[in-house]
Amino acid sequence: MIQGTIPGPGEIVIAREVIDTTMTHARTRSIMLLLAGSIALMMTGFGIILPVFARRLGELGSGVEGLGLMTMSFALAQFLAAPVMGSLADRYGRRPFILLGLAAFALSNVGFLLAQTTAQFIAVRAIEGALAAGLFPAAMGVVADIVPANQRARWVGFVMGSYGVGFIFGPVIGGMLFDTWGFAAPFAISAVMATIAFVGAFILVPETRTPEVRRRERLRVRWAAEGAATSEPSFLDSIPRPLAVFGTLLFIDFVGVFAFAFIEPQMIFYFYEELDWTTVQFGVVVGAYGLAMVLSQTLLGQASDRIGRKPIVVLGLVLNTIFYFGLAIVTQFGLTLLVAAVAGAGSGLMAPAMSAYYLDITPSQHRSRIMGVKGSVASLGGVIGPLLVVVFSVFSSPQGVFIAGGVVVALTLLLAVALLKEPRHVPVEVGDVALESSRQRALSAQASLRGVALQARTARETRVLA
Repeated sequence: MIQGTIPGPGEIVIAREVIDTTMTHARTRSIMLLLAGSIALMMTGFGIILPVFARRLGELGSGVEGLGLMTMSFALAQFLAAPVMGSLADRYGRRPFILLGLAAFALSNVGFLLAQTTAQFIAVRAIEGALAAGLFPAAMGVVADIVPANQRARWVGFVMGSYGVGFIFGPVIGGMLFDTWGFAAPFAISAVMATIAFVGAFILVPETRTPEVRRRERLRVRWAAEGAATSEPSFLDSIPRPLAVFGTLLFIDFVGVFAFAFIEPQMIFYFYEELDWTTVQFGVVVGAYGLAMVLSQTLLGQASDRIGRKPIVVLGLVLNTIFYFGLAIVTQFGLTLLVAAVAGAGSGLMAPAMSAYYLDITPSQHRSRIMGVKGSVASLGGVIGPLLVVVFSVFSSPQGVFIAGGVVVALTLLLAVALLKEPRHVPVEVGDVALESSRQRALSAQASLRGVALQARTARETRVLA
């Protein structure tokens, strides 16, 4: 065969070179760093405006109720949109939804800057939640696409740590900007930072679930179906097994968001009105939480790869329980910093283990969909939490609100101890049944073709010798 020519029908070509298209470690690391950098820049902008919301809503005549409704609108939008966005990210690729989420954060800051009523703040926050709902499922899909299973929690922790980066310096900067120049400066700077994050991701972050990968996956599904009426699996078919473990994971995610959303509106106004803190002091507390979370995620995120998912999830729940009861007891600024740091460390340990747990038990073609379901259930907690605190705070003190949140987390801790089990295929990623079946068939086909090629070459050499 002449080099560079295309074989015709019936011609047998003996391959002398195999090109490995597997992504290298250096390339994987590069993509992870670029993705994490874009998210970190965006979340720094969000951290800048975080302590400003309560102040601005107070200027507009709203209190705990207004902040609670704004938080709830974001969570409700994410609850409705996250599963849809996750499924679309599986079908059409990760990159479009990463870019859409970053763009939504940039545009929402402009909306906050222009909003003049509480209703407008609520509407902008809801739109932001809907459009950004695909960012987390798509980002976790990127991790699952290119990272081996036995390193998954490490890189999940690294990417999720980028979410926490924004809470280290952002709230402090936001408080200083608000105290110096008013509400416009934090929102304007946050919009600029989110725009830079979008541009950086647009230029540097590639698509990890390419059309070729999606096409091969569809072929594997059709092959596995073997004459079934439809090649598209139902939603129920995509749910990870065992169901008890999956349901427990979803409940933990729900409670984690619900408990914090339940206390957050009351906590912020408690700091400002009863403890008489400044915006900068609140920013420092949030920064302590963010710093502990980022350090925990980046330095200890791989702990569940070594120790196991369940022990790390349980430890994270223990540390979070301390946070809620600590808020009810502690009033000194320094001790509150310590309580916030403990909670941040717990969240930093638990979040990578939880996300890796989902990815471990989910077939590859459904990962963004399931991460969307995870985000949706968590967002449901963000809807119910603020709604309940509006009612609960009427007849309860702030300390009572904090204790109620702690009790819910403590009960969830007991549930996790009782029902969670280690995923069976953490050390080695075998893949789903269709993928394994396809791989075995491919190996059989290769062996057959190799035999045919050897027979043809032997026959040709025999004719030459004759």
